[in-house]
Amino acid sequence: MAKKILAVACMFMCSSVTSAAAIERIYCATSDAVIDMSLESGFSNKDQERIVHFRGMAGVKDKAVPSSFQRFQITSKMLKQYWIDERDLRFSIHAFAPEREPLYRVSMAMITDRSSSTAKRFSGRYDLKVVKLKMGSAVGGEPILTHQGDIFCDVKR
Repeated sequence: MAKKILAVACMFMCSSVTSAAAIERIYCATSDAVIDMSLESGFSNKDQERIVHFRGMAGVKDKAVPSSFQRFQITSKMLKQYWIDERDLRFSIHAFAPEREPLYRVSMAMITDRSSSTAKRFSGRYDLKVVKLKMGSAVGGEPILTHQGDIFCDVKR
């Protein structure tokens, strides 16, 4: 299913050029041996630095991770940090499972840049970590999976 979502997200991406001031939406995607992921973020027309939505789908393929991370929805509440300027785009997300009494955390940091402030494509890498949490703590814990891979993000108007 994640591959279908990734394919659909890729179909909507084109290679035209736009300025940073015209950014309304950004689509990001990656697919490798460890994860399939696509996400979309929408920015305010009045304040280009304010995200109005952040959503997507991801699936970690490694059998060592909990089943809840083998296919999960990315939501705005998972977005912990983001940065966008003329050349750089960065996102950091965290998800917990189960949500009410977390035993596991998946985190992904995406760091991308583009060749110029008018280029439509951001390219870079992501750092993925899945951790089994210590009892009663949302920080620290035992790493189950760590992985780095390539990611791209395209600007849509």
